[in-house]
Amino acid sequence: MKRIEVKTQLGDDVVSREHGQKMRTLIEEAIAQDSFPVVVDFTGMQITSVSFFDESFGMLAKLYGEDGLLAKVKIEGIDPFDSALVRDIISSRSREIKKKLGKQAARKTA
Repeated sequence: MKRIEVKTQLGDDVVSREHGQKMRTLIEEAIAQDSFPVVVDFTGMQITSVSFFDESFGMLAKLYGEDGLLAKVKIEGIDPFDSALVRDIISSRSREIKKKLGKQAARKTA
C-alpha cells in the first residue's frame, strides 16, 4: 500500500491542472510499483477544483476505467463536496472512453 498525503506532498494550494498532473504522476508511479491500494489522503483540505480533479482522477479514469481505478485507488479524508465532484468526473470520463471504444468497435464491424 502506498499513501499519498496531498497536503504534505503537493501543498495547501492545489487547484490547477498542473497540480492535477503532479497528483496523477504520484498515483501512476505507485500503481506501477503494484502498491495497491494507493490511498490518496485529502485530510485538512478542500479543493473544489474541476481542473485539478479532472487532470488527476479524470485522466486516470480514461486509462483504467471507473472500476479499475476505484480498485487501485482509495480516497480518504475528502470533503463531501469534493468527493461528489471526483465521483462525477470519474464516472463522466469513464463513460466518455466507453463511448469512444463503442464507436471504434462499430466502425470495425461495419
